[in-house]
Amino acid sequence: MREREVVTKVVERLKCEGVLSLQVRYGREHGPDIEAQLPNSCRLLFIEAKGDVKAPDLAIGVALYQILARYDGQAVCGIALPYSRRYQNLVRNILPGIQRLGLHVIFVRDAEVWHLSPNASGFLPSKPVSLVEALER
Repeated sequence: MREREVVTKVVERLKCEGVLSLQVRYGREHGPDIEAQLPNSCRLLFIEAKGDVKAPDLAIGVALYQILARYDGQAVCGIALPYSRRYQNLVRNILPGIQRLGLHVIFVRDAEVWHLSPNASGFLPSKPVSLVEALER
């Protein structure tokens, strides 16, 4: 799955759930891939997406750098990745660090969007009824 497909699926879901001030950046545009305002808490949302690549460990490192450069202690931040075995294994390996940073992980497979909360007890992604509600918690 390409990065553009990951972004598109997450954006479709967020639009349907009523996020505000949605901005989408593809390719080499400056800033996070997805930026919005959550409707209930009014907190800013920043999501950096990556697609299937030859070096997924480097892609996750870049995504984390890009998203942490935006984190101000108040924003909701996360990374969106294809729900592939390679990315699953990498996220499992760095999960304690991701959770300590309070980052959300969104996995995309076909038309499905899965969410891994920073409060999850281990690697247990779930298909949320509402992605926005999951991000607001």
